[in-house]
Amino acid sequence: MCSLSIRVRRALFLALAFCMPALGGCRVECDFEPHCEGNVVMDCHVGVDQLVGRGQPVIEPCLEPAPLCVESRTGKRDGAGGSIYCARSPLTPCDEPFPDSCEGTVLVSCLGGYVSAYDCTNDNRTGRCGRRTPEGPVQCL
Repeated sequence: MCSLSIRVRRALFLALAFCMPALGGCRVECDFEPHCEGNVVMDCHVGVDQLVGRGQPVIEPCLEPAPLCVESRTGKRDGAGGSIYCARSPLTPCDEPFPDSCEGTVLVSCLGGYVSAYDCTNDNRTGRCGRRTPEGPVQCL
């Protein structure tokens, strides 16, 4: 029994010896609050990767049909951790519930309290905007 516990301790020690430099040597690259730099979204999503030092900033240029970088009107982070969004021009406030709609291939929705738009042709799916079923949500198909 003692030899087994010594082996287990040795294995744990070796595992820690190899893991600690990897964890301690990493630097968290995302050390800023979400913000706009011109019309570019700069965000750091907090998650497991960031906690172990592998976080990468999310850098997203705001392009047509939503060229304006804006901070959420609600001040709250969304389910994905973001609080900075690309909004449609002219800047138009909106509140939930906002009826999502399609304008050709463009999905129009409310993000962070502003009307936003996403061109479904940028998606890896069919590039169409619509509903899968008559009662389903409007989405990129």
